[in-house]
Amino acid sequence: MRLMSDFIDKLFHIYAILNLRKILTDMKKKLLAALLASALAAGMLPTSACAVSSAYTSSNATLISFTDSAVTADGAYSGYEIEGTDVSITAAGTYVFSGDCDDGSITVKKGVTGVTLVLNGLTLTNADSAAITLNKTAEAALIAAAGSENTVADTAGANDENAAVKVKSGASLLLSGTGTLTACGNTKNGIKGASDAVITVDELTLNIEAADDGLSCDDELTIKGGRVNITAGGDAVKASPDTDDAENPDTTSLGNVTVSGGTMTLTAANDGVQADGDLTISGGTFAVTANGGHTTALIDDSASCKGLKAGKTLTVSGGTVNVDSADDALHANDVTVSGGTLTLASGDDAVHADNDLVVGVQGSSSTSNPKIDITASYEGLEGTTVSVYSGDIDVAASDDGVNAANSDLGERSDKYAINIAGGDLYIDAGSDGLDSNNDITMTGGKVEVYGADAMMDAAIDYDGTFTLSGGTLFGAGMEPGAGTQAYVAVGETSPSGGHGGMGGGQGMTRPDKTDGSTMTPPDGQQSGTRPEKPSGDKNGWTGGKGQSANRESALGIKEGSVITVQDASGKTLYTATALGSMSSVIFSSADIKEGETYTVLVDGASVGTATAKLGTSSSDGGSFAPGQNQNGGAQPGGVSGFGDVPQTSWFADAVKYVSENKLMNGTSTTAFSPNGNMSCGMLMTVLARYAGESTDGGTVWYEKGMNWAKNKGVSDGSAPNASITREQLAAMLYRYAGEPSVSADLSAYTDAVSISPYAEKAVEWCVAKGILSGKSATRLAPQDTATRAECAAMLQRFAAL
Repeated sequence: MRLMSDFIDKLFHIYAILNLRKILTDMKKKLLAALLASALAAGMLPTSACAVSSAYTSSNATLISFTDSAVTADGAYSGYEIEGTDVSITAAGTYVFSGDCDDGSITVKKGVTGVTLVLNGLTLTNADSAAITLNKTAEAALIAAAGSENTVADTAGANDENAAVKVKSGASLLLSGTGTLTACGNTKNGIKGASDAVITVDELTLNIEAADDGLSCDDELTIKGGRVNITAGGDAVKASPDTDDAENPDTTSLGNVTVSGGTMTLTAANDGVQADGDLTISGGTFAVTANGGHTTALIDDSASCKGLKAGKTLTVSGGTVNVDSADDALHANDVTVSGGTLTLASGDDAVHADNDLVVGVQGSSSTSNPKIDITASYEGLEGTTVSVYSGDIDVAASDDGVNAANSDLGERSDKYAINIAGGDLYIDAGSDGLDSNNDITMTGGKVEVYGADAMMDAAIDYDGTFTLSGGTLFGAGMEPGAGTQAYVAVGETSPSGGHGGMGGGQGMTRPDKTDGSTMTPPDGQQSGTRPEKPSGDKNGWTGGKGQSANRESALGIKEGSVITVQDASGKTLYTATALGSMSSVIFSSADIKEGETYTVLVDGASVGTATAKLGTSSSDGGSFAPGQNQNGGAQPGGVSGFGDVPQTSWFADAVKYVSENKLMNGTSTTAFSPNGNMSCGMLMTVLARYAGESTDGGTVWYEKGMNWAKNKGVSDGSAPNASITREQLAAMLYRYAGEPSVSADLSAYTDAVSISPYAEKAVEWCVAKGILSGKSATRLAPQDTATRAECAAMLQRFAAL
């Protein structure tokens, strides 16, 4: 193996002039790592290296013993140097270390390969640097002898604060054996690999306690087996190249972590596992706790404390993964979970992908692999696109169960999508169950989804088109907009502001609620509690426990109600137990036939019948833009010709009112974009129209409306292109009304303190008059952006006064 190393070195020098240094460096590192692994597997290294302590003799190894004052050595290999209590390994061989020393070290010199370091009852501390060091391009196997207990440590006063075990640039370390190694990084890290270093863990029991990171390697870190127990003040397991070093940035290390076996118990103040590159898990058992778990409340400047985190891809294809994290449980640019058993509890998202989140295997019919149980989360599954192909997935979320969104792309993007092609997906959400800021497509699988039945929340919510072409679906919310599979919808149109609620059921009547205000929610709430959410979160949630309270269901559905769907012959097609109030029911499966009649029963009593139909409307997902559709027209489709405003939608009456009174136009001739944002300039224009003023002409489309608003004291005319918030909308209506003195008690809303001082009286008046209602029984959301549907509804309520 030494000859092979020399041969590679010669190649390196021959081809350096050809600018192939990086390629050959990588080749050398990987070839030597492979040779080391092969040598161990084939028995080329002394078999005594993995044997019991009695097998080590001076004939097959060199025995080196430490005391506090000296080091003694004797045996077959002479490749070592001793200076006081510091030992340097200068040549290949097997070296067995024992004894106890308060200030000593073991160092494998630069470029030395073929080294086996056997720890057989060693306790070694170093006061100045690492207890064990592999210098640049060195390679060694560090083996804990069978039955042995070994401890290596640095001290809090060490000059070199890197690690208890240090692997320098380009070096390779294999940790193995059947004994125990404890590494104490009292100053900073437990075990640390530098740029282009490779660390592999297999078989041994490895205990690490570290002030900062536990087990860290900039290039490649692999765990194949063993028992790894880490308590870290930073990250427990980490692969993070120092790319920000101004003098010597690391541009070659991969930052990859690969786990194929072993049992890991990781407790970290920051991330459980962090890989700046790829994190790949195909086996092993994880128990990860990050920053105390999902009940820990974070602040704006909290360090990252995710369970499993990757800068590029995170792939789980096997193993058992248990994560309890203050932040996301799984987080990466792209996440794929194709196998394994995962139990996740998170203070934020359980599984978060900045881009693509894929669950299961495309084309698979399995409903058991992977198995994902999300026991607590803010949002369960979140990605720009979320695709479910197979598996058994249970989601408990205080906000959205499955969310297609990305804060960098904004509220609306044609990249957002939820695609469900298989698997068994069960969702218990405190807000929307399935929530796409664009499209939802379902072609297979089984989905049972519950969301809040209050305000803007429902089980199914989308801003583009919901295409239903297969599978089994049970839930409530917005009806499918397209597809080839029929569905049944029974229920009442939501009377309160928001996306939630759908209608279409025959024989159902809307509750006697004519003033447009929010219905008083019942005392009952959905099961589960909402974890504390850090203030200043990207989603704008300010924390607090308890899910959104549900409004009273016209169907009589409450928590524990048994809901049954039957065909005309009385055959039961589906049965579910409600997790809370449901004001509507939507059901689809291969058994549902278009044009046939079906009945929904609650606790054995019929609450309505409906004729199965196909989704036929389309939706234009674009939001309102300045100057767009100032001359909107009406075409056949939904309300006022808008295909995205079904007759059964909660905002149908409001859209009809603002359209017929020429207060608001669509974003196209066929789309109103109810979930799009409303700009300040648009509201100024709308109120001017309401006052009977002409808004035609002007150098910009909102000029006439803005001038009117300024002259009347309705607005100062600032930021006309900015999206209007709910409190800004209330303030303009309040000023238009002459600033009346009526007030309301807002103490029930925990976020009332966030109302801006200028808007306090306006919000109180709007709440008192039923113009503005909370998004839940405890959340008023004054700072949230108002949607076009909300604006239409508030204008209608305002006019009704």
